[in-house]
Amino acid sequence: MERKNLKPWMAVVFVLAFALDIFVLSGFLGMWFGVWGTLLHEIILAVLAVLLAALFRADLKRVFPFKWPRASKVAGTLILWLGTFLAAMAVTMLVSYFFPEEVLGASQGVQDIVVSVPVLLSLFLVALTPAICEEMAFRGGFLACLRGMKSKWAGILIVAAVFGAFHGSIWRFIPTAILGVALGYLLVETDNLFYSMLFHFVNNAVPVLLLGLLSFLPEQGGAGEMEAVQTAMSSHLPLFSVAVYMIYACGAPFLIYVGNYLIHRGQPGYEKGLFPREKKKTLLALLGVSAYILVIGVIMCIASFGAMMRYMMPY
Repeated sequence: MERKNLKPWMAVVFVLAFALDIFVLSGFLGMWFGVWGTLLHEIILAVLAVLLAALFRADLKRVFPFKWPRASKVAGTLILWLGTFLAAMAVTMLVSYFFPEEVLGASQGVQDIVVSVPVLLSLFLVALTPAICEEMAFRGGFLACLRGMKSKWAGILIVAAVFGAFHGSIWRFIPTAILGVALGYLLVETDNLFYSMLFHFVNNAVPVLLLGLLSFLPEQGGAGEMEAVQTAMSSHLPLFSVAVYMIYACGAPFLIYVGNYLIHRGQPGYEKGLFPREKKKTLLALLGVSAYILVIGVIMCIASFGAMMRYMMPY
């Protein structure tokens, strides 16, 4: 049987099928099976992607490309994740400063799963399963429909926007879409779903492990400390906390650049080292962007200290 490439119009079918699973079926599965409903919903998402690709007679090896990973690309993926994560966290903290209750409520469902089951099971449900199933669905089936477009960025951005919207909250849309852009770029540049899955897994595993560490604190501090942090965030997030993440984010441009270099190392245009003479303008641009972000963070720090001093001054 002749295998065909997926067409852009087919993306509509994928999106509608995914929306039915994410916004309708997942709710019923959660009511019927509790946390295991999350696992079933994710598996169904991947199965839908495979079935639709097969129904459209696509070459499944091209839609869901897997190859043996290379050490340099794995390292590049991890560094790219760190840079993207810092950028997304800075945006999240900035939004949280103005809308603390909404942002905290948007992530409450995931936190409930993490604290209700053992850490290893949380990693399986919240990190490993979504990394495999969501990448097969969004960077596999969905993005494959758009990879024939003239601009690779058109497909990457469309899938990232839908990926962010499908997380069900306007407060999670921007940071999730930022991560989605990096995930789509990884797939397009490496033609290997392994790296996108690794990026996705690490991104979801880090908060699970941090919450798991909190649960091992002494009884008087464990759950009580977590609840105290949530209460403080829901009332008001200190400007100093936002400033710290902005300062961290000044390293994001260089991390993203280094990660991008490592996933392309040895390919045409990347064989002359990390900062060849031909990319002097790129280096200056990175320095400029990093300096700009750093200055914003420092200004926020100064503003937060000024506000603190005014608050502590006697009347």
